[in-house]
Amino acid sequence: MRWKLAALLLSVPLACSPFGLWPRLMVEPPAGFAAMAEKGVYRAVSPEGLPYRVRTFENKPEKTLAFWSETLKYHLQKEGYRLNGEGQSFLAGEAPGMAFEWLIAYGNETYLYLTAVIVTAGKIILAEAAGPYPLFIQYRQGLKNSLQSIRLR
Repeated sequence: MRWKLAALLLSVPLACSPFGLWPRLMVEPPAGFAAMAEKGVYRAVSPEGLPYRVRTFENKPEKTLAFWSETLKYHLQKEGYRLNGEGQSFLAGEAPGMAFEWLIAYGNETYLYLTAVIVTAGKIILAEAAGPYPLFIQYRQGLKNSLQSIRLR
């Protein structure tokens, strides 16, 4: 009997407790990608293995999309990533976002690395995807469409 009660209590969503006020992340996978269940992180992968990940963080210190976009941009440039064009603004529902594509040499190949930041409801949402240039290009539009589908519930 005790184990049944424990199982029932553990099945109550953590969001109902004062320690788990974390909204649920909703993401439509890019076309052709398979979504993988993982607590607190959305992951999907293409048949060829191109990974896509979406995570949330507390917006502390609370700053704007412009601040977090520039911070991300500065950090990646400092690490040697080369910006591929200008950033692109987009809407994920009603939340504004900013996406960047980065070029990085890896072995004998050039990789594209997508980063996107969305700031909403006291949260920062970070989306990432990376892969060899020719493979990434095949899924570029699907990834952009998926960014626009991101929601917190």
